[in-house]
Amino acid sequence: MEADKPLITVVVPVYQTGRFLGECVESLLCQTYGNLEIILVDDGSTDGSGSLCDKYTDRDGRIQVIHQENSGPMAARKAGVDQGNGTYFAFVDSDDMVSPLYIEKLYELLIKFQADIAACAFEKNKVKFLAEHRRKIKELCMPSQQMLKRWHGRYKKFETVMWNKLYHRNVLERDGLMAMFPGCRSCEDILLSHYIVQNAEKVALIYCPLYFYRSRKDSITSAKISKDKITQNLNAQRMRMDFFWKKRYWRSFCRLLWGYLLHRMMFCVAEAGGMKQGDGTSRFASK
Repeated sequence: MEADKPLITVVVPVYQTGRFLGECVESLLCQTYGNLEIILVDDGSTDGSGSLCDKYTDRDGRIQVIHQENSGPMAARKAGVDQGNGTYFAFVDSDDMVSPLYIEKLYELLIKFQADIAACAFEKNKVKFLAEHRRKIKELCMPSQQMLKRWHGRYKKFETVMWNKLYHRNVLERDGLMAMFPGCRSCEDILLSHYIVQNAEKVALIYCPLYFYRSRKDSITSAKISKDKITQNLNAQRMRMDFFWKKRYWRSFCRLLWGYLLHRMMFCVAEAGGMKQGDGTSRFASK
C-alpha cells in the first residue's frame, strides 16, 4: 500500500516557464509512486507561472506552492528542502518532464542497493524519451568514493546535474550543504554535486532515460554569453577542481582540468564570435 511507503518530496523550481509548466506537473501527477509531496517554488516569475502553480493546489492536495523573490535555482531548491517533509527528495526543472516510472524506479533502486542516491539517464530527444523510458536497462551501485575517483569519466552523464536523482534527505541536510553558497544564482550543480555524493555512502545508477531534459533557446544555458556568466562558470569549475585536488583524486582532477581548459578556449571563441552558450559552451551549467 502507498501509505506504507515513505513520503517523497519533489521540488520544482519555477521561473518564467508557463509554457511548459503544465506538462511538467502533469508528468509528476502521473507517477506510479503515489506517496508524493510536490513543492512548486515560484522564483519571482512574471509570466503568470506563479498563478498556474496556485491553480494546481486546487487540483491535487499533494501540491504545495512557495512564492519568493527571484533568487535563482539553488535558493528555490533550498526553500523546497526546508519546507519538504519527505524522507527522500527529487528535483525536477519546470520546463522538463519525467517518465511515470521516474520516482518508483529510483526508489526501488535505492532500496535494492541500500543506497543514499539513485540516478537515472536522461534524454534530450522527446520521441526517444517516450519510446525508451520503459525499457529494462542495466543497474549498478558503487561506493560514493568510487564515483568521485571516476568523476568526469565513465559516469559523467550521471554526475553533475541535480535533477536526475533521488536523494535521502540526510545527504542534502548534512553540514548545511544547501546553504554552502549563499547568493549563488548559477552553476549551482557544478558547485554542489560532488559534495552531495561525498555525503552518501553508496550511489546507484540505472541506465534508463527516465528524465526528459528540454533544451530551450531562451533558457539560462542558451542565453548569450556575458562576461559575468563566463566568470561565474569558470570560478565554479575552479572551486570544483580544488575539492578534487584536496581529496587527492588525481585522475578526476586531471579530467576536470582538461575540461576547464577546453571551456576557457570555447568561451573565448564564443565571446569573440557572439556564439550562444546553448551551442555547446555550457554543458555543465544549469538551465
